[in-house]
Amino acid sequence: MKAFDPHPKKHILSHVLGLLWTLGLLTHAQAQQPDHGLKFANGDRILFLGDSITQDGRYVAFIETFLWAAYGHLDLTVINMGVSAETVSNTTEPGHGRRPWVHDRVAPALEIARPDWVFICYGMNDGNYYPARDDIQQAYLDNLERLIDLVHATGARIILLTPPPFDPISKPQKNLLPPGQAVYGYGQTYSLYDDTLVALGALAKGRFGHEVAMTVDIHTPLADYIATSRQQDAGYRYGDGVHPPLDGHLAFALAILNGIGESSEKAHQLLTQLTGVDLKTNPGAKDATETQNQLWKSILDRFNPLSRAYRENTFPGLNREPLSLGETFEKAEEQESELRTRIHRQLHP
Repeated sequence: MKAFDPHPKKHILSHVLGLLWTLGLLTHAQAQQPDHGLKFANGDRILFLGDSITQDGRYVAFIETFLWAAYGHLDLTVINMGVSAETVSNTTEPGHGRRPWVHDRVAPALEIARPDWVFICYGMNDGNYYPARDDIQQAYLDNLERLIDLVHATGARIILLTPPPFDPISKPQKNLLPPGQAVYGYGQTYSLYDDTLVALGALAKGRFGHEVAMTVDIHTPLADYIATSRQQDAGYRYGDGVHPPLDGHLAFALAILNGIGESSEKAHQLLTQLTGVDLKTNPGAKDATETQNQLWKSILDRFNPLSRAYRENTFPGLNREPLSLGETFEKAEEQESELRTRIHRQLHP
């Protein structure tokens, strides 16, 4: 496949950002990157690979919004290529059709994305909703190593995320099974499946922590968020126990930003100021304004078709014409310019 440049006019945006910086329209605070952790450079391309949580992608959209707001002088390209039901392990539980496998599409994905950074977030499906099993763990580690090698061969750096938590209280109790059963799966999940995910994360960190640019534990802060939310409201539900609700995606994004060296408190304040989306644990939470609602809607109206275009043009065996890359990216560039302006005005009225 010929490499595709989805941003032929990106240099225009770079010049505009540079001019705004020169004129002082972007604040000094926006230029400061953390003293430790991950530092992005102008022109960096940032790819997210993962399963249905990443395909939903609202946590990625929050991260992109934060980067636009906090580092408005940088021309950064965020590329979301999450695929629902996908695994890195190439394992599938009984009663489920063969799960998509990242290695069936990673070559064209890397060719199109041309990333400088790759965030990898797998594990939720890889454990197959079973208690920890040696064969599944080995398949997860072996195929994750293969993925890491392929990414490194492109020169990109990797941020390896632990699997997020599974919340059994949020899943319908009829779809949970106790220990000691012969067969488990997505519709009959092991009730202590979160232990399986913790084990996968620990194994991956232990094996690859020294090989990647950074490992980020998102499980612990997200599990803490779920527990605290439930302490404040016994009826709190973390989506369906697997897929986070909107506030969970915000918590997901904040866990990642904190892990790469940003202040989660400042990121929370900034993102809530822009979008009106807040954490359930914030006692001072307010209803979103119409301006905030409209900005968040506009962010997703740009983000979702762009993610779909990336996904469909790298997904093997797609039985329909994929969304046009060229047309989608051209429209997304126009929307990005407008959104950056709206973000700046909202932060600096």
